[in-house]
Order: sequence, then C-alpha cells, then structure tokens
Amino acid sequence: MLVAAAESGGMSQRELGEFLGVDPSAVVALVDDLERAGLVRRDPHPDDRRTRLIVLTRKGSQVYRKTAALAREVDAELLSVLTAAERKTLEELLSRVVSADPPPDR
Repeated sequence: MLVAAAESGGMSQRELGEFLGVDPSAVVALVDDLERAGLVRRDPHPDDRRTRLIVLTRKGSQVYRKTAALAREVDAELLSVLTAAERKTLEELLSRVVSADPPPDR
C-alpha cells in the first residue's frame, strides 16, 4: 500500500483496493492501521469532495524509501545467480503473469 501511495502521489481507497486486488472493507482497515502508525493521511481529493486520497506522510516516505532500498538489495542477492539475459526473461515472464486475466471460476 505504501508503494502504491508513493508511486501514484495519492490514491483513493477504492483505487487502492482495485490496484492491490483487496476487498474494500480490508482497505479501510489497512489504511486505518497505517494512519494510526503515522505513515499515511487522508487528504481531500481536489476534484471530488466525497473522495479522500491516501498519501504518504513524511514518516511514511522515509519508511517507503528504506523498505524500497532493502527490497532492491534482496532482489539483487536473490537474482545474482542469473545472467542479465535470464533476469530479463524472468521479468518478462512475471510481467505476463501479473497482467494476465484471472481464470474463470469453476
């Protein structure tokens, strides 16, 4: 959620739920927790009075930067066994999996 808020500059709870594939009621609880921790705040949407944008606080930005750096280190370590070409192939395959439509319910 911090990544989505950081990279978008702010998203509504509905947009966050869609982006993360999380039920709207779960998004409210997650945002409440992050807000209590001082990592996000709810700002008024400039074009829609009924909507609040979830944006990072200064503390949230600091936590995001630290965790993003740690994630890059972990990725580099995990992928160090792959050649550059293999990494590119893995990224392409994962991108296809992420963007694929989910299978129909059975």
